[in-house]
Amino acid sequence: MGTRIILWRRVLLRALAIGVIGLGLLAVAPAPVAAQLRGSTGVIAGTVTADTGAVVAFRIKARDVGRRIAYTVYTVRGRYQIFNLSPGTYEVQVIEDGFDALVETVRVDSGQTTTVNLTLTARGAVAAQGAGARGATAQRNYGGGAADDRVAELVDFDTLYPPSPARDVMLRSCFGCHGPAGFHRRGRKNEAGWRAAVDRMFDPNGRVADMAAGVPQLTYDLVSPDEKESIIQYLTANFGPSSTLRDLELDPLVRDEEALSQAVYVQYELNRAPRRQLSNGVTPRGSVHSVFASTADPGVIWVSGNGSNAILKVDTRDPDFTSRTTEYWIDNPENINVTPHGILEYRGKVYWVELTGDHLGELDPATGEMIRYPMPTTGAGPHSVWVDSRGNFWYTYFASSGKIARFELDTKEFTEWEPLAGFSGYGIVVDAQDRVWAVGLHTPAIFMYNQETAQWTSYAMANPARRPTIDSQGKVWAAHYYGNAITKVDPVDGKVTEYELPLKDGNPYDLWPDTEDNLWVENAIYNSLVRFDQATEEFIYFPFPELRAHTPKLDRDADGTLWFTLRNPSGPGIAAFKPAGNVPAGGSAAR
Repeated sequence: MGTRIILWRRVLLRALAIGVIGLGLLAVAPAPVAAQLRGSTGVIAGTVTADTGAVVAFRIKARDVGRRIAYTVYTVRGRYQIFNLSPGTYEVQVIEDGFDALVETVRVDSGQTTTVNLTLTARGAVAAQGAGARGATAQRNYGGGAADDRVAELVDFDTLYPPSPARDVMLRSCFGCHGPAGFHRRGRKNEAGWRAAVDRMFDPNGRVADMAAGVPQLTYDLVSPDEKESIIQYLTANFGPSSTLRDLELDPLVRDEEALSQAVYVQYELNRAPRRQLSNGVTPRGSVHSVFASTADPGVIWVSGNGSNAILKVDTRDPDFTSRTTEYWIDNPENINVTPHGILEYRGKVYWVELTGDHLGELDPATGEMIRYPMPTTGAGPHSVWVDSRGNFWYTYFASSGKIARFELDTKEFTEWEPLAGFSGYGIVVDAQDRVWAVGLHTPAIFMYNQETAQWTSYAMANPARRPTIDSQGKVWAAHYYGNAITKVDPVDGKVTEYELPLKDGNPYDLWPDTEDNLWVENAIYNSLVRFDQATEEFIYFPFPELRAHTPKLDRDADGTLWFTLRNPSGPGIAAFKPAGNVPAGGSAAR
């Protein structure tokens, strides 16, 4: 493997042709069997009808019962096909709100097409959910709190959050973390309740996101005591005990059948190791967070078990559910969940940072040996990590320590920088010139550190961002968790361009380029991955294969497949997304 991970992946990915990605293109109507079947695989195909409404790009899922792998495609004019299925027993169903999820169990045989025609019965009108309810529900995919399912009055943003100087402070310093789900779904509190909630953000012992004590989530460098008091009074006035339960009204998502017809999601269930009891008597809940597609061992996906105190290896080439997943428990003297978070692979070893444990971890998959390196700052919540060509690991702190840090692999030394007082770092990447790019939750800018000149440069954005990425041309992109937009920075001329997503009040979380430099943006409030075409500046929404889903981090492998964690009915799992992935092996589907 080359030492420059981003550049190395770029060279590989540029060499790919869309025609050889995964499974291929979904046909509008079933093609002749001889044109579809290759090798030892089979096909499931059929029609979908409903007793009410139109069937437009409905999700059809076929779950391989034995292998515990599921394939989800979209209908085109009421028809669907799922190619390249291994022989076995499958459960087939439609995944759509408002319809009974009846499951048809069928057998798929080699060289055969199994026909499954599905007739849907509506359960009645589906209550419209606002942005806050959808966002809270989606967060549960990787361990978020329970959603408030009460029916709320749906209004626009200015009605829900009336303009005021206090709101201006919140937009600058609070919404980048809380997003459009904001504060209105966090209970109607009296002044004492809101004061306690706001005070926790400034408390070094507040332990936001289960971090160790020591660093607050917000400091008076960014929000003054007077501004803090104005926030408390604003929240009390608008979301007090007698306030009306409200939420943000969302736009309808109209699905583009033609664009979605080429897509397939593949989900892998995880066979989990027994989890040990921690020192507080609690057993980790088992959630998973970030992924990294192995370059040393293609087909392997490394996963950080943020709610598992473990690192997971998922060999997606292994059809056997019982052996596909290997789980590495992170032993530590305190016997706590160290909350492994950001993760990557470098020179065949796996590295991660611990949101609670305050260490950078290293795993040698060949031996199972694990080493943890203690960080100089504790309680700041090490969050995301990336590596440069020199073997330096760069990472952010989630709390407002103001710091970005570097760990030199050769010397095992840490160095820290403070680009901005009170900076609360989130995503971080390194480009092909070894420049470091990072964003923070409370700062509407993207920061760049030039290792050659030892200088920091900031590029202003409309809102704080959660995740940055870099396309094949070296352009840097970032996703605004509040603001419903993505930003492009051109390092050559410093130009900053922002693109607003078409459906209002979305919450872009992460974004990642594909082989053609389309940006794929996670947007849980609309339960979708969203493709942004740089050439046409068009956005297209691809609904997730589960209802009310969310993933916090995307990665891409050498074949152009996007990978991420995604909860399924049996629990936390991982998923692959192939934008043009549903054609028979070695062929193309008839249209």
